Amino acid sequence: MDELRNFNARKLYQKLEMPDPLFEDFLKELGLLPKVKVCDCGGQMTFKSKPGRNYSSWRCTKKSCRKEIGYLRGTWFEGAHLSLKEIFQLSYYFCRQTHSYDEIIFDMQRDGTNIGSQAINEWMNYYRCAVAQYFVTNPLKIGGPGIVVEIDETVITKRKYHRGSLRAEEQWFFGGVERGSGRCFIVPVPKRDAATLLPIIQQYIHPGTTIMSDKWAAYNRIDQLPELYEHYTVNHSENFVDSDTGAHTQTIEGTWAQFKRRHKEEMGTSRTHFLSYIYLFSWRRHFKGNDSMYHLWSQIRDMHPL
Repeated sequence: MDELRNFNARKLYQKLEMPDPLFEDFLKELGLLPKVKVCDCGGQMTFKSKPGRNYSSWRCTKKSCRKEIGYLRGTWFEGAHLSLKEIFQLSYYFCRQTHSYDEIIFDMQRDGTNIGSQAINEWMNYYRCAVAQYFVTNPLKIGGPGIVVEIDETVITKRKYHRGSLRAEEQWFFGGVERGSGRCFIVPVPKRDAATLLPIIQQYIHPGTTIMSDKWAAYNRIDQLPELYEHYTVNHSENFVDSDTGAHTQTIEGTWAQFKRRHKEEMGTSRTHFLSYIYLFSWRRHFKGNDSMYHLWSQIRDMHPL
């Protein structure tokens, strides 16, 4: 899997130019395709090529069985209608965010014909779901002794037509961001009271963290929690940075600006994938940089063992 570290466009296109059998060997070395297969009966299975078809199959060598299953059965790619190379190429665009949607369609043309937008959307959703599943099995937690985490709430308003009238629907979010790394958590919340926000702080922020916030009343008891947080506040009605302690929340405010921009570009178009988009935003903060392909495929491999 280390081959996917510092994985750039040049390396991508080198892989895409490989003959299909060599590209499959590359995926085997990554642990994404099986090198051997054992039948349910216990017999060894062999690879059986099927010329003219997208994928080959595995066939049991036992004469009493001869069971045959799809080559991709039990892998992340099972049921795929795109080629393995196309799926891998889409993962690069997903991780690196180098292409707009229209550019992806243009770059992935097959001899002048486009891959259907439904297929592209489907695989982008698969990657989003993989990211969400990663955080389900590896719960977010940021901060720690000597680390500053800024916390804040924000609201996103969506206007909708309802029985002939234009109505505004509000959704509040509570979040925190780690200074320096940019790692963050974001949680949709029904209320902004202490009973709602304090348990979220305890869930997502490590004990001993230095927490900075504005003077919202719900935060008043942070320094009384058993996690021994240090808590500093800034009064935004007076200044942006506290003159005595240097406390400010400018980092989390910048994070909200990015979150709302991504919401407008992506989240606002699909409410059904709302939570997965939140996980995706946090994932990009946690695994940003040149190793994003390494992190994505390592997580997929671990969640879908062969």
